[in-house]
Amino acid sequence: MRRWLDGFLDVLFPATCEVCGGPLRGPGERSLCRACLGTIAPPPAPLCPTCGVPVAAPAEPCPPCRSVPPAFAVARAAGLYVPSAAGGNVLARAVQRLKYDRRRAIAGVLGALMAARYPFAPDAVLVPVPLHARRLRARGFNQAELLAVEVARRRGLAVAPTALARPRATTAQPGLGAAARRQNLHDAFRVVRPDAFEGRDVVLVDDVLTTGATADACARVLRAAGAVRVAVFTLGRAPSPALDGPPHRR
Repeated sequence: MRRWLDGFLDVLFPATCEVCGGPLRGPGERSLCRACLGTIAPPPAPLCPTCGVPVAAPAEPCPPCRSVPPAFAVARAAGLYVPSAAGGNVLARAVQRLKYDRRRAIAGVLGALMAARYPFAPDAVLVPVPLHARRLRARGFNQAELLAVEVARRRGLAVAPTALARPRATTAQPGLGAAARRQNLHDAFRVVRPDAFEGRDVVLVDDVLTTGATADACARVLRAAGAVRVAVFTLGRAPSPALDGPPHRR
């Protein structure tokens, strides 16, 4: 009955794409039209072997990773994220709709894209980057958790949404320099359930990686609590720290 009703309403009031505003006409189209979804390309090679940012020289770490190696082993992303300061691509606009306009249904489509491009081991545990309780109440959901749960469901992976907590509120990262970002995140994260991943590989999941500071801070506490190896998988990867603040960590 619900499916029939949804179909009937789609005929009377066609749903529209959250990014371009065009009608969703194709079978199975939800939140994003096929045309917009088709523009979300992976970050172009060559990539930094550590943080996954596009670089000029193949197999050579980017300067920030050489100068201050992050605590995570490797970071990869499903798509290239060009933030609004640089014009904003489809992925950036979709993420902004999800987070700031609270269009949480978009997470299902974007999580499916992440699942299709998931590059890590099938026995890893997914751990979403947590929000502080105040921000979680204001937004109503944690976008990283929605994405992680969707990837886990589609790939048959374990997910530990409560393994990591963010007990200290932090200043918004954009606009802060590298040292300020690291200081801002000092002691911001705490492991709550080491039993969920102790002795196992962890894949930290978030929506976007720009400088890597948040991923680095999370990886440090996860490794200290017993994770064997921490990789990072995000929906989007900014192509250059210059597009969204100074290098290196978000």
